[in-house]
Amino acid sequence: MTRILIHYGEISLKGKNRRWFENKLAASLKRLCGAKMVEQQYGRMLLQVERADEALLEHLALIPGVRNFARMESSAAELSAMQQCAADAVLERFGSGIAGTAFRVSCRRSDKRFPMTSPQVNLEVGGYLKHELNLVVNLDHPEIVVHIEIDHQRAYIMVDKRNGIGGLPMGSSGIGAVLFSGGIDSPVAAYQMMKRGMRVLLVHCYNSTINRDLDKIRRLARQLARYAGTLDLFLVDMEEYQRHAIAHVPAEYRMILYKRQMIRAANQVASEHRAQALVTGDSLGQVASQTLENIQAIYSAAEVPLLSPLIAYDKEEIIALARRIGTYEISIEEYCDICSYLIAKHPETRAKPDRVRAYEARLPMETIDCPVMHERVVFDREGRA
Repeated sequence: MTRILIHYGEISLKGKNRRWFENKLAASLKRLCGAKMVEQQYGRMLLQVERADEALLEHLALIPGVRNFARMESSAAELSAMQQCAADAVLERFGSGIAGTAFRVSCRRSDKRFPMTSPQVNLEVGGYLKHELNLVVNLDHPEIVVHIEIDHQRAYIMVDKRNGIGGLPMGSSGIGAVLFSGGIDSPVAAYQMMKRGMRVLLVHCYNSTINRDLDKIRRLARQLARYAGTLDLFLVDMEEYQRHAIAHVPAEYRMILYKRQMIRAANQVASEHRAQALVTGDSLGQVASQTLENIQAIYSAAEVPLLSPLIAYDKEEIIALARRIGTYEISIEEYCDICSYLIAKHPETRAKPDRVRAYEARLPMETIDCPVMHERVVFDREGRA
């Protein structure tokens, strides 16, 4: 068994609700990491897993609510035991050929009754490691950092501390319905809201005449399920709506009306599944539909608050996030996006609300059918769903 020490950030600021947030994070860790045990301590958690390989550690770094973590060893809260444990941990992690390597020791005491101060522990353990392993002290640019945390009973020794994504644990910030395309942006937007603790419902609109293979969408949903455990995917067929829009709406306005209808579909899903908000992957000015005028025209179809977590991101920032969470390579695969279906070469970038209303009045909105399929995607730690 391997033990991992986990710290969280914002949860520690939650006052009377803190225990509720901690329980949410513990449940996520147990479900997503296959933990045999999650021991909750004040300000941190001890995770016990069968094997902490690199794949698990990379996954853990992206689980919402985790600020930092490390595989750890423990010893009695006594100087000689800590010195030996630290030496053993360094050798196990870096091997024996480390003579001359720069290092430092960083101690934190949650139990101030411990007879030595943190700087004294740093000095004594550091001196031992320098002498026994022939290491070189470098406080500013160390290659090895030995972290020691001391509580009232034990000392925890870590030599490979890593940063997590931070945020809040899944399920702690309500429910949102995400306008989920096959592109790069919307999976990142969904993940960003998951990072804030939101449980997301993925709403994908497609046209069954031009695209019946939805495997790409399901694979994107499976990748996001790695960080949520379970996701609900809703597939909305807009074939009938687009057929009417193509017949009655000028090409330059079709994209705007398509997106308004997609928001209506998300409104319906949100209403039926108790979601309090909609989420889009829009980035201001990135494409024609994302000018401020068009955003105003499109978002007015929403019946609940509409959140756009990427609104100020540029494309390179979004791509970097997509690569990190593992959706980029799937997103760039070829897929027929309904928003580009029979629209003008130069679509409208400054939509007029009165024209939008006039064009929608031409459509038999009350009788148009947009059938919805509902699928549940469950992550099983092997990448299957």
